[in-house]
Amino acid sequence: MSEILKTQIGRTPLVRALKLEKDLGVSKIFLKLEGNNPYGHREDRLAYLIIREALSQQKDTICIGTVGTVGSSLAQLSEHYDVKCVFVVPETLKKMDWDRFNSHHVKVIKHGKTYEDSVVKSRQLAEQENWYDANPGLENNMMNMYAFKYIARELHQYLQEEIDYIYCQTSNGSSISGLHMGFKDLWLLEDIQSIPHINAVSTADGNAIIESYKQNRKEIVSLSPKDTHQTRYNKNMIQWKCFNGQDALNAVYNTHGEAIGITDQELVEFSKRFRSLENIRFTVQNSYPIAALYKLSKEKRLRDGIHVVILNDAKVDLKMQIVKKQDLPVSYNEFLKLLDTWLLQFTDPFDEMTEAVENAFEKGYVLCAYYNDVLAGIAIVSRTGFDTFFPKYHLSYIATKKDIKGRGIATQLMEKVIEVTNGDLTLHVEIDNKRAIKLYEKMGLEKKYYRMYYKGPVFK
Repeated sequence: MSEILKTQIGRTPLVRALKLEKDLGVSKIFLKLEGNNPYGHREDRLAYLIIREALSQQKDTICIGTVGTVGSSLAQLSEHYDVKCVFVVPETLKKMDWDRFNSHHVKVIKHGKTYEDSVVKSRQLAEQENWYDANPGLENNMMNMYAFKYIARELHQYLQEEIDYIYCQTSNGSSISGLHMGFKDLWLLEDIQSIPHINAVSTADGNAIIESYKQNRKEIVSLSPKDTHQTRYNKNMIQWKCFNGQDALNAVYNTHGEAIGITDQELVEFSKRFRSLENIRFTVQNSYPIAALYKLSKEKRLRDGIHVVILNDAKVDLKMQIVKKQDLPVSYNEFLKLLDTWLLQFTDPFDEMTEAVENAFEKGYVLCAYYNDVLAGIAIVSRTGFDTFFPKYHLSYIATKKDIKGRGIATQLMEKVIEVTNGDLTLHVEIDNKRAIKLYEKMGLEKKYYRMYYKGPVFK
């Protein structure tokens, strides 16, 4: 299970928000849907790195002060790696919030009134018990940044074009500093010509990054807890002393971005408007970047260009299923016709295609993707007949419904194909099918050799 989880963390869908583009009057808006991580949140990336680092230090217990999703991701992921967790939470945290940490391998300790109090206590416990200390600090700050650095790489691999603006929700600043690090690396490697304007988005009612930018400060300022106003929506955004705040503030200034504060009223109003447009699942408290787009538009400050919005828990309702011939959602002949139609100019003669499909049903895999319960993608994985001389499986066909664009269907189908074949896989791709080649390379496939077909005369 741990190896399967490894392939599912990251590589989240990047979808085009066509209706949102029209509503706001900009050329291109892409949504990075981090809710399609295994346990439904961007923090799964960080939790995975923390577990890896703990195991590399031969420590089987992770200790951290937490109030939110990092703890939740750790609780669920660690179960698959034989790692125990000790979470220190504020005494003021409601029971309904820390109930999600309850598990046989998780211990919850209540201490102090604030998140900062919990962090201090957690550090003390980790040192006393020789546990892995996952709390903010120089080493873990770098790990936080690396977790989000990979998002920049994924965005570049998918789009292969210059991004103008990035919008990312932030609490303590690690997401912003990590994105900046990732794009800076791409720029140093000359993979991109310029670093996007990075916009940090958080609550307007108690976040040190937002308040520092608002005051035109170059150095992060610490707020008084009395200056914050906690609500059901902003409780995870409030940071009166941001542990990664300075790096995040530097990233905003260095990329000529903004730190955008959003009120609860703006958050609720704009998330409702967005929900009416795009068929994407998300929670209001994780829609700050969307609210920032609308706020800039309302203030006549939203510029044209390529905008990328990173959404912490947004996801598309996409289901993958291995099907048998008798379980097809349509008749067998209609299934073949759909596959032929969706392949467009890259289809094969009908008898060849049918042979590959029959092989997949009998010896390989036929995978179907359902978007909102509608068949939206097909992958045909045939068995080659070899075990060691040649990979066991061959991806004969992968195709998606043409009127459902930009939902990450092909990407998630490929992830499922890699999972069920354990990566023991080859495929063919037309040399002029640039879009497919980009997808396959993004998924870890490499060009190894030319496959050549004999077309000359046959002598008898």
